[in-house]
Amino acid sequence: MLFTMSTDLMNIDGNIKRVQKETLTPYKIATVILIQEYCIETTKAIAERRDFCLAALKLIQSPDMELDALMNILYSPEYDLQRFGHQLGVQLIVLKGKGIDGLLDLFESVGNLMKSSLDHSLSLPTLSKNSVLGLYIRRIIIFFEKLPFDQVVALYESLKKYLDRRANISEESDISTISKSEDLYSNEIKTTWGGRQAELLVAQQAHALQTDEHKAMSPAELQVLVQELLSCSPYYAEAHYLSYLNCLRVNEYCGAIDSLYHCFDRLAPLENRSVPEDRSRIFRYAALNLAVLHAQFNHKEVAQAALKEAVMMAQEAGDNVCLQLAHAWMYHLTTKRKGPLIERSVGKASMLGITHTTGLGLIAYAHNSALEAKNPSIVFETLMKSDVLNCQHSMIDLMSMTYVEKSALWAYYGKTEMSSVCAQLLLLHNAGDKKQHMFNGPSTCQAVVNVANMLIEVGEYSLVDVVLSHAKDRFPNEPCNKIWMLSEQLYVFTQLMRQEKWGEAEAIASNISSLDPLECKFRLAEVLLEKGDYPKALEYIDIIEKDDQITARDKIRAMILSSQIICASVPLEHEIAGANSLVLLNTALELAVKNHLSYHAALIKMHLANVQLTMNMSTLALNLVEEVITQILAHGGYFEQGRAFVLYAKCLSANAPTCEKAKKGVILKAIKALSKAKNCFTKVEAYGRLRTTLCLESLLYHEIDLKTERNQSAFEFCQLNQQLSTKYNLSLY
Repeated sequence: MLFTMSTDLMNIDGNIKRVQKETLTPYKIATVILIQEYCIETTKAIAERRDFCLAALKLIQSPDMELDALMNILYSPEYDLQRFGHQLGVQLIVLKGKGIDGLLDLFESVGNLMKSSLDHSLSLPTLSKNSVLGLYIRRIIIFFEKLPFDQVVALYESLKKYLDRRANISEESDISTISKSEDLYSNEIKTTWGGRQAELLVAQQAHALQTDEHKAMSPAELQVLVQELLSCSPYYAEAHYLSYLNCLRVNEYCGAIDSLYHCFDRLAPLENRSVPEDRSRIFRYAALNLAVLHAQFNHKEVAQAALKEAVMMAQEAGDNVCLQLAHAWMYHLTTKRKGPLIERSVGKASMLGITHTTGLGLIAYAHNSALEAKNPSIVFETLMKSDVLNCQHSMIDLMSMTYVEKSALWAYYGKTEMSSVCAQLLLLHNAGDKKQHMFNGPSTCQAVVNVANMLIEVGEYSLVDVVLSHAKDRFPNEPCNKIWMLSEQLYVFTQLMRQEKWGEAEAIASNISSLDPLECKFRLAEVLLEKGDYPKALEYIDIIEKDDQITARDKIRAMILSSQIICASVPLEHEIAGANSLVLLNTALELAVKNHLSYHAALIKMHLANVQLTMNMSTLALNLVEEVITQILAHGGYFEQGRAFVLYAKCLSANAPTCEKAKKGVILKAIKALSKAKNCFTKVEAYGRLRTTLCLESLLYHEIDLKTERNQSAFEFCQLNQQLSTKYNLSLY
């Protein structure tokens, strides 16, 4: 969300825009000669035409390079332009011999390329003046015509030195001398960026950072490039803003704030310059960007102070656009009364025609509505309005955000299949060779991670490794890398917990604290429950429940964990413990129903059934399991499905009739459920649960006197028990 909002914040008025200085250089002269030689050549192969178009576009967008580098491009195997490279070298030598007259003749002949060769108007010129190369040539001609005579002389002298430097290097015969002189020369020569080339590069890199980061340069390379741009033009504010975005993605606070200050220092109007619009425009947008910066680093109080300053200046100037951008960040940073704040922001932004802020507000409103327990139909209707707005205005970043928000909401409501479909739709939307514009921001990274999480639940660990590896390569920097880092840690934690390696799992749970402190406490409580350290586990649950900002789903998770700790720490026959656990679970069930969390409601009922079973209320437990097991099998992972089958088998065996024939049928049905549970636990490598299931299966076979099957289950149990050193508990759900 942070990068998405920051796209609107650099809309500084064009009245005070610093136009980059453009100068004629020997490199541009060489490029003009190359274009001229290509245009006057009448016989050109198809490959030469194609390669020249590609090379010319590269040359006019690149910074000034030495003649050696230019010739290397023309003579490289990548392009079939060797003869044009040779002609360029010849014409440069001729131009050097002619002197200043040669320069004047060059620009006159180049200008004639855009004029019709015949008298009548139907004949076409050699070079269209409206083409890319035509526009480039026209700009160069205009710059040349504006030069006074002394600067024309200086340009010619620069051109001679430009040619002499290559001649001096090529005269060296010793290879070692050549390499040494080239190294020395490369250290002395400074890259020169023209104004237009610099503006194009900054725009491309800034757009890549905000929409498709893996196409941008690496942070180190981009910072070197920024320094080159600033060495050519120290007052180029946009280069400082690019440096600011670059620092944000590697979480470098000092560099980001320094670059932001420098950017707005360069943009600030000078005292002796008259500005048509109010002078405070730069200052209020500077305050707004400063708030964004502090929000990125989670400095909420400082960010809110900067927002108040921006709001105050925007109100004084009557700048409604700035006010709405500040309003959007205000509800993003606050935790109280978010609903009314978002409603007002969306209404005002829509009235002012700020479509991006409107679309973002609709997504935020849907998210907040879900947390406030509003009807899911209202939530998804709001997202549909956002979809319409995003499609009408082709806002690909918000399209991606809407997909991933739908995925998150379906997961929140417990519909995992729908969550997976939405995540895959987002990835499909951003896939394909014909896609010209893609959005690879945090929302796309979250979609990739959602797919990985689904694969974890079905035990496809080899595919999980592939998906997470893809996420690492595609999203190496902030803020996206935190998403896959957390998923990777939870993936390892889940594997260790299912394999009952409590010590290693506890270490991983502690590592999660830097990525998600709340999730860290949940995972530590789970480990301590399995290790039998119940007082410490309850301490973590207590800390979680005291947090004012936890969602309804997190409250339910905390209640379920508390119930499990109560049942595990007190003898099963203890009625007070069972009653306390039932009260706690019923409270959680009421909360789940109120917030439309259907899957969590089903999980709570399974826990209720397990407590009822331990309290000898087996009929009630069986009825409850049969009511919700379909929901678990439809939306739960293999681990949860296995637990459901085990509990179902326990309830069936506890309700088996006394009649031998009927009893055998019920027990066989329970054994069939245990067989399904074994398959589920094997798939997700939950060997501890598998061992418990084999023990139960052996006991049930013994109950109906199937000795061969009993011995086989007992043998498998003994083999697995030798590999696992942890204790097992038949009362586990």
